Amino acid sequence: MARVIVIGGGAAGLAAAIEAAGQGDETVLLERMERVGKKLLATGNGRCNLMNTGAWRYPGGGDYAAETLSRCGAEEQRRFWEGLGLRLRQEADGRVYPASGQASTVLDVLRLAMERRRVTVHTGATVEELCPCRGGFAVKTGDRRLTAERVILAGGGCAQPKLGSDGSCYGLLKALGHTVTAPAPCLTPILTETGPLRGLAGIRVKCQVQAEDGGRVLHRESGEALFTDYGLSGVCVMQCARWAREGGSLTLNLLPALGLPDGEALRETLLVRRREWREQPLEQLLTGLCVPRLAAGLCAAAGITWKNRAVTSLTDKECSALVGAVSGWRLHVRGVKGFDAAQVTKGGARPGEFDPASGESRLISGLHAAGEVLDVDGDCGGFNLMFAFGSGILAGRNGR
Repeated sequence: MARVIVIGGGAAGLAAAIEAAGQGDETVLLERMERVGKKLLATGNGRCNLMNTGAWRYPGGGDYAAETLSRCGAEEQRRFWEGLGLRLRQEADGRVYPASGQASTVLDVLRLAMERRRVTVHTGATVEELCPCRGGFAVKTGDRRLTAERVILAGGGCAQPKLGSDGSCYGLLKALGHTVTAPAPCLTPILTETGPLRGLAGIRVKCQVQAEDGGRVLHRESGEALFTDYGLSGVCVMQCARWAREGGSLTLNLLPALGLPDGEALRETLLVRRREWREQPLEQLLTGLCVPRLAAGLCAAAGITWKNRAVTSLTDKECSALVGAVSGWRLHVRGVKGFDAAQVTKGGARPGEFDPASGESRLISGLHAAGEVLDVDGDCGGFNLMFAFGSGILAGRNGR
């Protein structure tokens, strides 16, 4: 019988296995993919944004995340990485990356640490059953039956299934009596009506975006958005995804994209151009403010047709409509992209059923949960990996 079995070879599972073995516990890690850490390699566009030293941003499970990170936050995790030999570099907005700028470096030090601490790793191991037994737990995977005093469930959620997250740990937890909130894609692009966006795919804009429903503003973000052939992407859009719902809307304020502080500045610009650019073709109205494709989209949203027209023909009503379109372009929401495109899962095991000091179940002694399997999700910027590593480290230590 091992002392600890860790289920899942992602961020939380690797940290948990290293810490458990570092406490002197005989540790076995089970990973259903052919190798550990595949999802980790894809994080931060391959650069691996490990954590964030700024204020914690967890729209889902914020209280539990705060309890966890108050025990194993940025400084504690920095010591963890330095102890493994990884050099770190802090960049804008508190984001912390490996100094190499490569996620593969992070995985290398984690795998080396497991080797040094003699963690037994079984890949291609799908856990089919987990149940309490005399002295601990029995785990069935294929024709192998393992037993351990403690089990740490760190198999992730449902986001990025091709990289190993299949939601299988939810079933194991439910079978043991835990409550699991239905998972949904989070930090994912948003599907909108596509007619108004025709011809805009690939354009990136600085903007403010807000998710609305029934006239109520549910959430607001600022940053860079990306027009696509299905709707909108980009960090600020993805951080609105948990509030986006079919039948609701996204409203874009594109004044930052035009380099203007407010609608009145745009109005004044348009009036000056109407007066000074008189006989120039109306299609040149926004030249110097944005690319022609975006100008066409904005004018269409304002109901302005420009064929065979000069700038001087712009009416006051059209001027007001264009200011309205730029500062408040509303698009109907059709839904969000699925788990294949999502960075993280919303939903999962109810955090209140676990002790944030160790991730141990309040229902079953010796059973722990860490990382994305819990109903905790953070914003972009290293927050999700930070919670995964922090909760994994604490689960491995088991309160010691």
